[in-house]
Amino acid sequence: MGRADNFLKRSESQRMRLFLVGLVLIFAGFFLILVAPLLTLASNTKIEAAGGAVGCVVIFFVPICFGAGASHAVAWGLVIAAVMLAATALMMWFILRELGRAGRGEGQEPSG
Repeated sequence: MGRADNFLKRSESQRMRLFLVGLVLIFAGFFLILVAPLLTLASNTKIEAAGGAVGCVVIFFVPICFGAGASHAVAWGLVIAAVMLAATALMMWFILRELGRAGRGEGQEPSG
C-alpha cells in the first residue's frame, strides 16, 4: 500500500465532512432559488429587475468568458466568475500539493 493510500485513508472523516458541506451548500442554493420569488411576491414594494447572463468555458488552460445584458450586471457577473475560477484553481493546487507530499512521504513521521 502506497503512502498516498495511507493519506487518503487517514483523512476519511475529513472527506466525509467536505462531502456534507458540499451537499448542504447545494441544498441551500436550491432553497434560495425556491424562496427568492416567493419573497418578492410577498413584498409590496415595486422591484425593478435588471439582469444579464454570464458564462465561462475553460478549454484546456484557457478560460473564455462571455456575457450579455445590462452592462453593470455583466460586469459583476464576470468578476464573480473570475473569482470562482481563481478559487477553484487555488483549491485544486492545494489538493494536488498535499497529495504530492503524501506520495513522497513529506510531513509524516518515520515508521519503525
